[in-house]
Amino acid sequence: MANILVGSPRFESITLITGYKSAVLTLKINNVLRYTILKTGTAGDVITFEISELIRDYITQTFTGGQTAPANVSTTGSLILQYTSLDGTGSPSGTSTVAINHTAIDGYGTFMEGANPTLAANSIWLLSKDVIKDGYYVYAPLNTSGWISQITAGGTFTQVGFQTNTPSLTVGTTDVNIVRVDCTRYGDGNKITFLNKFGALQDLYFFLKSVKSTTSTKETYNANTISTSTGSATYSVNAPTKTVFNKSANQKIRLSSGYYPEGANPFFEELLLSKSIWLTQPDPYNPSTEQVVPVVISTSSFTYKTSLNDRLIEYTMEFDMAFDYINNVR
Repeated sequence: MANILVGSPRFESITLITGYKSAVLTLKINNVLRYTILKTGTAGDVITFEISELIRDYITQTFTGGQTAPANVSTTGSLILQYTSLDGTGSPSGTSTVAINHTAIDGYGTFMEGANPTLAANSIWLLSKDVIKDGYYVYAPLNTSGWISQITAGGTFTQVGFQTNTPSLTVGTTDVNIVRVDCTRYGDGNKITFLNKFGALQDLYFFLKSVKSTTSTKETYNANTISTSTGSATYSVNAPTKTVFNKSANQKIRLSSGYYPEGANPFFEELLLSKSIWLTQPDPYNPSTEQVVPVVISTSSFTYKTSLNDRLIEYTMEFDMAFDYINNVR
């Protein structure tokens, strides 16, 4: 059993033994049979099934603020069996089978990490390590609490909270250090929450200024405003001949990160590659409260900054609101 990352391909294989001509994958997700797939071959063939795309459809990460465990599903009870017939019937082999009992998370591995990326079974932080400082670090504003994703010593996916004065947290024998940043010049900064490469939610603060903008689009047509109600053809100079319809609006926000150490570069890379992102912002109709809104990152490239080349490392990224500003939800 493994914790598999299904944002990258996951291969499961079986080698056909003498007298067997087909292999059948029965894939269960959370104890419900979802797929049955047949492949044929001859003795000695390695039959391979790629299952990540099949599983990923059943993982949905939501976020409304607060503690949110990484979404995952179980494939316990899934099997690859081999049969003596070409159509997957006949007698299955009772000795040569492959059990697929995994926990699947919507994370990914990179090309350099190789095939079938997995996570440790327990006691790990679900965020990238600062390889320069050789440790785990989280950056948050002064007097701010938050959550960090982990796999517990018992193997449970969860988030553990830190308070406004917490200096560090520990899972197993591994610490994560909480570094406080004074961003009072710009308030409390802007919090972006995103699905990172480990399939877990991670908070990333942009400590400096933010700029929000609204753009609109429209279509127009020329209307006939001529009236004959008075017995002759005339028109009103107050009635427009050019009429607007299908008016829509979108908002975007540009955020500046403030100064981060070089070891935090993976956070921004993973943000750029994330498919699920949320912005926590003041409610525009009740600024004393916060609201969480989905966004889509519109920045499409990332240049790695280093202390040698750039001295001070700061990033600016743009995000589109993941909805139309004028409500058109039907």
